[in-house]
Parts: sequence; structure tokens; C-alpha cells
Amino acid sequence: MLDFENIDDKKLSNIVVTTFPYGSKNSDPRELLERLCLDNNMKVSYNETGRKYSREELLQVLQNKRPEIIVAGTEKYDVSILDACPNLRMISRVGIGLDSVDLDECKKRGICVTYTPDAPTNAVAELTIGQIISLLRKTWIVDSEMKAGRWSRIIGRELSSCTIGIIGVGRIGTSVLRKLESLQPKRILYTDTDSSRAIFPSYEWSSKNRILAECDIVSLHIPLNEANIGYIGTKELSLLKKNACIINTSRGGIVDEAALYDWLTKNSDASASIDVFEKEPYDGNLLSLNNILMSPHLGSCSKISRLEMEVGAAKSVNNYLESRDMINRVI
Repeated sequence: MLDFENIDDKKLSNIVVTTFPYGSKNSDPRELLERLCLDNNMKVSYNETGRKYSREELLQVLQNKRPEIIVAGTEKYDVSILDACPNLRMISRVGIGLDSVDLDECKKRGICVTYTPDAPTNAVAELTIGQIISLLRKTWIVDSEMKAGRWSRIIGRELSSCTIGIIGVGRIGTSVLRKLESLQPKRILYTDTDSSRAIFPSYEWSSKNRILAECDIVSLHIPLNEANIGYIGTKELSLLKKNACIINTSRGGIVDEAALYDWLTKNSDASASIDVFEKEPYDGNLLSLNNILMSPHLGSCSKISRLEMEVGAAKSVNNYLESRDMINRVI
């Protein structure tokens, strides 16, 4: 590790890593960033809180550091946050999705924005498959029952008897569908924005409402944008079977959490697996239900995925610095 502690911040441009974790399981990403800093007369600082920054903490860090480059997680970068970063020239996102970044505002300000879309694909898809099987076999419930001293042999369902609906077949949705093929569910339905309806000719292209009405399992793999906020709400949940399973490993806000709570409360045979929430860390009333399997935004948290995302973000910083220097030499 390079020692930055005794260097005057005012004499160097700053890289601020706001995401957590970063380089905690493998030091390669930090070492790469620190070599870049040494080569470019810069200084890097990390989020050492052990958790995601609150908005107030993020604002304070950015005001103090005035970074040229941010290596970001899922923190929100809107106008007021960007106003705190007058020197900012790049946001390098660790992970997939740019819904947390005001891209229009960044474009106006000449801020380069990058992300690492391929790195988390397999990890999120594998978690989705695991959650599907867990919902069908109620493994999290029987685990709690055994720990409470009860021997509850719950009768579950098999994938071979289920119709599965995949909403969104981008990188992750496609990976989920391909993994499901070998598990041989009864039917696979899918929907996407592709107007040709021919992405997967062996399966059934369906409307959103048909998937909700006919499928035993519905898995969401769509981006969060204005059109998709509350994509699954009271109306949509009312279309589901009484024992349906719904899975969201995409983004918080796509499923209306209040509507989901009401639906799960009224339909004890239904279940859900939710990995992402509107506000994280989540502390809402879904925690009181036993027919929901919850995880703390765990989708990309595999060793391979995390390393690839973190190294990918650092390489994007390197590419930016190289292009910046090339432009400066020309000027």
C-alpha cells in the first residue's frame, strides 16, 4: 500500500472511492488505483465506514475532498450532489445500472460516466436461480423452524411443475433463462422491449399481464427508470396466482413495497424474494413477514463478480486518465 496520509490534499487532485466494499477481499483494485495516483500526481481515499454512505455523509466527503474522479456504488448523484463537486470530471460506477446518476446533468457538466455491466451478470443470475428454488421448497422457513426446535417437513413444489416468467431479457435476464433451461421447468414465458419477439424462439414471448396471470414464478430483470417506478404495484399483484412467487434482483423501486406487503399479508401461500429496496439498508414492515425471503442487495456479492467490477472500474479510471493526458498534450 502507498502512504497518502501525509500528502497535502490541496496540492493533488483527488480520487474518492465512495462505494463499500472496495478491495476488501482482494487488494488488486486498490493497488491499481494507487499506482494510477502515483503516476498522475493524485491521491485516493476510500469509504472506510463499513457500509454505504448516507446522503449527508456522501455530501460531506465530497465537499471536503472536491474530487476529480469518483469510484461510485449505488449512491445517488443528482444535481445537488454534483454541485458539491466542482472539480468532478469522471464517475466510474462499480456495477451495472446508471439509474443513480443524473446522466443529463453529467453531460451538461462534461462529466464522463462509466460502468461495469458484464461483471455482475453471472452472480446475479445464480442468486436468482437459488432464490427460485428456495421459494419453491421454503428452505428459509424450515431453517427457522428447526432452530426453534420444530421438525416441520413442508411440502414444496418442483420447477418441473412450474411455469416461469422472465420480465426483461438483457444480460442478466438472458443468463437466468439459459440457466433455467437445464432445470426443465414446465414452461418459460418472457417479455422484453424487443419488438421482433424473436430473441428466444424456443420460448413464449408474452405480455406483462399474461406472465403475471399465468406464471407460478415471476422474475424481474429490468432497469429502474421513470417508466419502471412501481412497475409491480397493487394492480399487477392482483393478477398473480394466490401461490405465486415473485423475485426482484434488479432495482429497488420497481416493486411497490407497500403493495407487496399488503399482497403477501393477504395471500399466505404466496411468497417473494427481494434483494433490492427503495431505501437501503431496508428497515420496513416487510421484515415482519415470514413469506418473504430478503437479502441485503447481495446479487453481485460473489468474489469473482466483485473483483471484476472493482478492477473494471479502476481500469475505466486508467482509460480516462490516459485520454485526458493525450488531450492535454495535444492542447
